[in-house]
Amino acid sequence: MHELRGVLVLSLCASLCAHNLSLYAGGKPLGILTLAYGAHLNASEAFAGLSVFDGERVSTDGDGKIGVRIGASVITLAEQSGATLQGTGDGAHVDLDAGSAYVWSAESNPVEVHVEGALLRPHRAHQAQVQVLMFGPKILQITTRQGSVDFSYGKEFRVLPEGQTYRIYLESEDDPRTTTDAGDDTQKAGLSTGTKVAYFILTGAGAGLAAWGIHDLIQSHNGVESPAKP
Repeated sequence: MHELRGVLVLSLCASLCAHNLSLYAGGKPLGILTLAYGAHLNASEAFAGLSVFDGERVSTDGDGKIGVRIGASVITLAEQSGATLQGTGDGAHVDLDAGSAYVWSAESNPVEVHVEGALLRPHRAHQAQVQVLMFGPKILQITTRQGSVDFSYGKEFRVLPEGQTYRIYLESEDDPRTTTDAGDDTQKAGLSTGTKVAYFILTGAGAGLAAWGIHDLIQSHNGVESPAKP
């Protein structure tokens, strides 16, 4: 009886190992989790040190935060956020579907963010820091803390200069000035009537690196060894 039970356990372990090997055969990790609490990697609980592979989803609970290092670049999600990560050469493509993300995009490992049909890329592939917040349905709030960012949505294209916080209304049917809650601390940055995209500049630069818990990660030039995914 004990021998039979042992055989069944060994068989189960072999099956699980074979499944993981076939799932990730021929592929190396896209990045590694450097920060994780109240967070998930796909459907499992996330913790620092886990490898992240192409096509995997990271997400956070109401009090969670998760950080991913991809080469020299860092992606951090705040609470109640979710994104799917895909490799693009030496960098990554982030599909943000909820909440907010802070991206430090290095020249050697460029990161682009796709959100609500819009795409943000570091201008001319230079180093950039950008915070992207899904403020509401078809409403984005983007802070360019370092470097300019290329913003595209349909046929609309604009370079968002460094050091500004933008409230961007996608497909706005009405003048956003009648609905925005930003009060007097806004400047009209432009309205594209072709695609009905409206831009406002908000005062203040938003949360800094310390608030996102990634300052030490960015300053450190020593990468974290990524263990094999179990």
